[in-house]
Amino acid sequence: MPPINPFLRRAQQDRVRRESEGLWRQRVCIEAIDGRTLVHEGRTYLQFASNDYLGLAQGGGSPTAQGAGASPLVTGHHRVHQTLEQRLCDLTGYEAALLFSSGFAANSAPFSLLKQGDRVLADKLSHASLVDGALASPATLRRFPHNDMNTLHRWLSDSEAPTLVISESVFSMDGDQAPIADLVTLCRTQGALSWLDDAHGFGVIGDAGLGAVEYARPDLLTLTFGKAVGAQGAALLGPGWLIEALTQSARHYIYSTALSVDQAQRVLHQLERLADPERRARLWRNVAQFRQAADAAGLTLTNTQSAIVPVITGDNATTLRVAQRLRSVGLWVPAIRPPTVPAGQGRLRVVLNADHTRDDIARLVAELKAAMQEAV
Repeated sequence: MPPINPFLRRAQQDRVRRESEGLWRQRVCIEAIDGRTLVHEGRTYLQFASNDYLGLAQGGGSPTAQGAGASPLVTGHHRVHQTLEQRLCDLTGYEAALLFSSGFAANSAPFSLLKQGDRVLADKLSHASLVDGALASPATLRRFPHNDMNTLHRWLSDSEAPTLVISESVFSMDGDQAPIADLVTLCRTQGALSWLDDAHGFGVIGDAGLGAVEYARPDLLTLTFGKAVGAQGAALLGPGWLIEALTQSARHYIYSTALSVDQAQRVLHQLERLADPERRARLWRNVAQFRQAADAAGLTLTNTQSAIVPVITGDNATTLRVAQRLRSVGLWVPAIRPPTVPAGQGRLRVVLNADHTRDDIARLVAELKAAMQEAV
């Protein structure tokens, strides 16, 4: 029998309390007509709730352009937002979703569920937004060695405290993947809540490009729209009870202006384009070409399984010299140094995309080889 989920039990108790006190928050789906009026369930209302003080959220040079104007719990939850949330659920198999204006905001929200005595166990290489959120919460943060499921299992077994386990599907500085299925299964058997940030996986990894969910479905998933989707914003996906709990407690959702309607429409459009397998096939061909050519040139790469293929340069001075040399010949490749990566593991963070040509990649490898030889 699986352990009792302490977060579900807490959410159920919180809902009973909030409903009895008249504090249960519910979103209302609206359609804005102009700065004065909105439509809800077929009825038109003269509204005095939006923060669109100058009436600029509608139009903006295009008759169809539209911002948001308020928090999703005031007048910011538009029918387009509802459609996008449902589309994301249909793609990933989750029950519910919440939209945010950025991935950082989305990754700050779940920590609102934590209390004193709870634990957060996070992969050592988890994104800064996850670490910052955990440090700001009342829970105790502990960071396990990168992708080390044995240590995670031991730590999960040594306490019965409600525990949130955090990792990423694809790590942004190394380009490698988490053992997604193992992590989710381990959390489920130990009664912990699993959460994956799929920012660099969604649209890229998996046979259909759907990211982490093609390997396993964590309790909570972050999708961001500023990477493969080519838009802006983010979403948290999970079971209905968990998303409802976040609607009540996540200050980044309650008190922030909603993702603009324009951006939500753009994401919906981009999701259709994301389904095109040819672009993903071109991306992976480019990744394979770069890896093969870089290996032949004697460059040191990380063991990546993504479009992020870092070239290890070593100390800070070498890393900067190589990056500056590349820039001088018209190649823009960011230099990554501590504390973003460990000391002595500076790197050039090469990111391939589907639009790069074979000649582009050949030129990059040739210039990288020359720059490394000059820098040593």
